[in-house]
Amino acid sequence: MTGGGESTRPGSGQAPDAYGSTFGAVYDDWYPPEFAHGAEAVAALARYAGRGEALELGVGTGRIAIPLARRGVRVHGVDISPDMLERLRAKPGGHLVRTVLADMADPGGCDLGRRFALVYSVFNSLFCIPGQARQAASLAVAARHLAPGGRLVVDHQMPSHVAPGLSVRHFHATDDEVRFTLVDCDPVTQVMKRRTVAVTDDGVTSYPSVIRYVWPAELDLMAAAAGLVLASRTADWAGTPMRPGSPGCVSVYRHRTDRGEVPH
Repeated sequence: MTGGGESTRPGSGQAPDAYGSTFGAVYDDWYPPEFAHGAEAVAALARYAGRGEALELGVGTGRIAIPLARRGVRVHGVDISPDMLERLRAKPGGHLVRTVLADMADPGGCDLGRRFALVYSVFNSLFCIPGQARQAASLAVAARHLAPGGRLVVDHQMPSHVAPGLSVRHFHATDDEVRFTLVDCDPVTQVMKRRTVAVTDDGVTSYPSVIRYVWPAELDLMAAAAGLVLASRTADWAGTPMRPGSPGCVSVYRHRTDRGEVPH
């Protein structure tokens, strides 16, 4: 698979479903279930869901949704990429996740007609929507699907090395592959144009993508516009307090009218 067929859309540099078509073939190899503390994420999300149902926005290949469903949580997953959903359904346990092909940033087109005890977006799925208006729309979609007393959980990396211009990041090397990412960052729009280059015995393959990083304070404002308020924020799934330099951020939101305690 190559990235030479990258689609474009005015204002973003890529089509809404470009990530899945570009990275689908390599996603599970690059990001296995244990990547980025996947087991801790699943355990925490299971506590938030309790006996209720869960909805993952940007479910991808089911890296989190399938093990969460195996814990007995009834999981629904929305994704704009048919490639990703096809790979999810082909996995062992994929049948446990009820998938919907829809754009999580389209309030008019993403409506499951029901509400959930837990709505969640993990591992920078929000960043893969490369525009502030569409990111805000995805939080409105989340709020619409959140049941009274329910929780929205958003997990993302903290932005780092956001100086303007081109840089090389995320170098990775094994006996079979060398991989690195070229990043062109615009701190004004918070948009990063990225190109991951994989070098193997078969040749060189390029995987382009565009993301827009979000600071926690901006995320809170977008959530507030959707009628949500911050219930808690930690640096990771284990509950580590946020500090300067924390690499990650797990934010939990509730409806503004809710006053219930956050499960732990």
